[in-house]
Order: sequence, then C-alpha cells, then structure tokens
Amino acid sequence: MSEILRAEHIVKIYGNGVMANKDINFSAESGQLVSLIGPNGSGKTTIIKCINQILSPQSGQILLDGTNIHTMRTMELAKKVGYVPQMTKNFMGGTVLDAVLMGRRPYIKWKITDYDVTLVLEILKKLEITHLAHKEYESLSGGQKQKVLIARALAQDPDVYLFDEPTSFLDIKNQLEIMNMAKELVHQHHKLVIMVVHDLT
Repeated sequence: MSEILRAEHIVKIYGNGVMANKDINFSAESGQLVSLIGPNGSGKTTIIKCINQILSPQSGQILLDGTNIHTMRTMELAKKVGYVPQMTKNFMGGTVLDAVLMGRRPYIKWKITDYDVTLVLEILKKLEITHLAHKEYESLSGGQKQKVLIARALAQDPDVYLFDEPTSFLDIKNQLEIMNMAKELVHQHHKLVIMVVHDLT
C-alpha cells in the first residue's frame, strides 16, 4: 500500500464562529477503508467536504499524491476523488442515466462515447437499478436516489471515494450490498474509501 491522502493540521471554522475541525491530522493509503465515526456535529462531513474542495479550511492542508488539493483544478480533482453526499435534498434533474453519466464528465472532451455509456450501464446493472435508467431522478424514492448518487461516483472511477453516510435511506439488503461494494473497491480495485458512518455494526 502507498500513501495517497494526508491531512495536516486542518482547522475549519464556520462564519457563525463554530469550530467544526480543530487540528485534524491523518493519512490514508490505497487499499484501505477508513471510517469516520462520531456524534452529530463533530465535523465528519466537514472534513469530507474539505477533501473534496467544497469547503476550504482556515489553516492546514490536504495533500493528494503529494499535491495540495486546493491548488488542483476541479476537473483534475474529479478524476481522483469521487463524492457521495448525504441524501438530504434533490441534487439534479433529468433521468437516472443522465445523472450517472455526469460522473464521466471529467473524461468527456467533445461528446459521450460508447465506452462511457457501456460503463454506466454496467454500473447500473451492478447496483440493480437498470430498470430505473430512463426514470426521472426527481421521481425516485430516497433509497433509489442514494444508489444513483453512488453509481455516479463509481462512473468517475477515481482513486479515492468519499462516502458520507452512504447507507442512509437504504434497507438492510441494500446496506449490505453497498458495504460489500466498498470492500470490493478496496480489496479488488485497490482504491481508498473514506466513509462517514453512524451504525457501528
């Protein structure tokens, strides 16, 4: 295994003065599944968002393969880091196929290729949501939307996956399926998975 991600002295303070992260330090390697656990409001989602450039820390740095992520272009980072946010609101319009194809955006130069479509269809099949391909994303249940967001991240094929409570809204069968998929990404594909979880089982 080789180190791929390092957080050094991360401090994040929100505009209302709330300190979400104070001097956070950790490193992670490819082929690892890292869980972030803790009570609500302890800064788990904040550190995930700092890794994905959604938030900027007041101090400290996050290095990806030795490069400060906040010096990387958005599309460059999107090839390296896939993000599955908490399913708290609607994120996109269009069909499920459109939504998952968005994960290929960092690789599309002029137009969507046959490879992009084939890859996305394989991911939909793997997650057992092929039957939803032409349904409107907005019309889906919470659990179905969650699986679409996971499919979109898989379509990016990044080195690092950030899962923020990926099993919320899912039933037991689908929770186990997603956790097994995360283990497959780690053990078979040698990816780094960082996952915010509440259910310690």
